[in-house]
Amino acid sequence: MINIDKETYKVTNDNFYKTAKYKKNQIILAGSLRKKNFHIKRFSKKDGGKSKKWPTYSISREGNIFQHYDPKYYSDFMENKDIDRHSISIVLENMGVLYYDYTSKKYLNWILEECEENNIEKNIFEKNWKGCRYWENYTAKQFDATINLCKFLCKKFEIPLKSLGFNVFFNESSKFNGIVTRSNFDISCNDLNPSFNFRLFSNLLTIKDD
Repeated sequence: MINIDKETYKVTNDNFYKTAKYKKNQIILAGSLRKKNFHIKRFSKKDGGKSKKWPTYSISREGNIFQHYDPKYYSDFMENKDIDRHSISIVLENMGVLYYDYTSKKYLNWILEECEENNIEKNIFEKNWKGCRYWENYTAKQFDATINLCKFLCKKFEIPLKSLGFNVFFNESSKFNGIVTRSNFDISCNDLNPSFNFRLFSNLLTIKDD
């Protein structure tokens, strides 16, 4: 049984479009690009609290799943109505690309939030991609929660349980029925970042739940 928190970060009707006439055919995975739950705090204040760019779900680094609004509706998350109306967005708490500051000897993101290097799990992932070298890792609990939520949503909305399986730009992303990433739509995006194990993700999607 999947555990979804529908109350803690529930948004108001001002933050999404309350129409359910569009069939869902995609799940879009993305990163928060902020530390911890700071993306939620930002959205709460953006546009006087009436921002319509909220994702449908957020998954914390502890693996907690938060529903912001009913997935049968939609927001301006991708800023493209043709995509947003037919998709469900899931944001994973993750700082994305990091830069090593030699003065402070710390790993920082684009707004100088610190990524703690030493934790229960190794937080820093190193790979040269799109001109960047360091990335914040996704956690094991977060990874498992993403799989469980995708399985749940695919079954509920009859979305094909399959992943595009990579994080680079793909010209036909909008036509793919299944699970994609924000970086599949836009070459300038880097989420999901290269620390995400797409091969394992695709394999685990095929394992039937007990």
